[in-house]
Amino acid sequence: MEDKIFPKTNSLHDGRAQPLANVDEFALKIKACKDHQTDPDFCLVARVEAFIAGWGLDEALKRAEAYINAGADAILMHSKRDDPSEIEAFMRAWKNQVAPVKEIFRLQNDAELQEAEKKYLPK
Repeated sequence: MEDKIFPKTNSLHDGRAQPLANVDEFALKIKACKDHQTDPDFCLVARVEAFIAGWGLDEALKRAEAYINAGADAILMHSKRDDPSEIEAFMRAWKNQVAPVKEIFRLQNDAELQEAEKKYLPK
C-alpha cells in the first residue's frame, strides 16, 4: 500500500504534485487490514512516498514508524533521485524491516542489491 491520496499519479513524473495521505489516517488503514488478515502468510508492505513529495527524511521516518506501529510488516521507501542518497540516509536512521527494491537503490544488478541488503538490512 502506498501513502498517496486518490487519484494517484506516477511518482516519477517531474513537476506533478504528489499529495500524500494523512499519516494517522493511512496508519488506520494499515491497522484495519492487519486486524482483518486471515492468511498468516500475507505480508503488508507500506510504501512511503515522503521523498517523492519532497518532504524529507524526518517525514519519511515519522511515516515509516507510524506504519510499522500500525502493523505493516515492512517499509518500502521510494525516491525519485538518480542516486541512492535519500534511501541510504533513511537506511542509516531506520532500524526495522524494509522491502529492498533494486530500482529504488538505482542498482545495476543483483550483486549490488545483495551488497545493499548486507549493508542496510537488520541482522
